[in-house]
Amino acid sequence: MNQNFKKNINTAGEIGRIIASILGVLLIIGAVALSAVAALTVAVSDESIDITVNGTADISSQGELFTKFKKVFSVKQDGDSAKVDLAQNAVDVDFRIADSGNILEDAKLTETDKGYNLELAGKKVTVSMRRVFFGLVVSVLEIVCSAVVIFMLRNLMRSLEKCDTPFGGDVISRMKKFGFSLIPYVVLHSASKSTWNSMLQANESSVNFGFDIDLTIILGILIIILLVMVFSYGAQLQKESDETL
Repeated sequence: MNQNFKKNINTAGEIGRIIASILGVLLIIGAVALSAVAALTVAVSDESIDITVNGTADISSQGELFTKFKKVFSVKQDGDSAKVDLAQNAVDVDFRIADSGNILEDAKLTETDKGYNLELAGKKVTVSMRRVFFGLVVSVLEIVCSAVVIFMLRNLMRSLEKCDTPFGGDVISRMKKFGFSLIPYVVLHSASKSTWNSMLQANESSVNFGFDIDLTIILGILIIILLVMVFSYGAQLQKESDETL
């Protein structure tokens, strides 16, 4: 392999290894600090935090945005929620958004000359410290998983730092491990986001557990799998070339 090309790969691997090592240490420190906070919440797990939202919000624009919007669309009451439909006749909007379990429950939406006015009806949300503890635990797991991903990346960079060719078996093996380590991270990242989003719901008896998949990460995993396939094919070609020579 061209010596300049080999040197560039080794240098890139060295720089990547140093950066990954620093990030890994920072993530470990963050996980330890967050674990300490989670441990402190155990002592007050029977308590809760009350949040009362009360006030108004004016939604308007300096130009003719909402005026043009109202000429094309109309906002109407549809049961307990809002419905946007094609405007046929001028319809004054004055109703309550009553999406049960949401912080906007009983909020009053009124049409104004330049837009809309949202009046929050003194909504009280209770956040149990058990919820907070559960959210902290999931976040700690997410950070630990992130640290694993970073250290897998560091191992890959270390292989590139010392390799004679990027098509070596060790590089490909570590690249596969790095790609697979992203899968549990996607799951825990989604679970953590869902857990914290459920904190502001009115129903404190349960924690919503759902998934909001980040398509960017999924695309990254697919790209890594594709690169592994390409590198594996390159390694096979190089092996056949060496055997021929």
